[in-house]
Amino acid sequence: MGITLGHTMITLTVKIPEALDTKLRQKAKAAKQPVSEIVRRALLREMEADAVDFSKLAAPYAGMFSGPADLSTREGYGSRESR
Repeated sequence: MGITLGHTMITLTVKIPEALDTKLRQKAKAAKQPVSEIVRRALLREMEADAVDFSKLAAPYAGMFSGPADLSTREGYGSRESR
């Protein structure tokens, strides 16, 4: 299943070097998928690479705070007395 489900498709013309075209077609043939699907996935990965990854931003602070990792393990959590 590709990323095309339920979306209107726009045609885009892109000029690429012959060597890249050869690699692209080989990859599409090996994956038994259309060239356009391979290109769409590559573009999507490139766009997602620009997205902010909170886990990477928070990594330097891992372990700095004390307390249970899951608050539901806290004594009395969810009981009427803790409200």
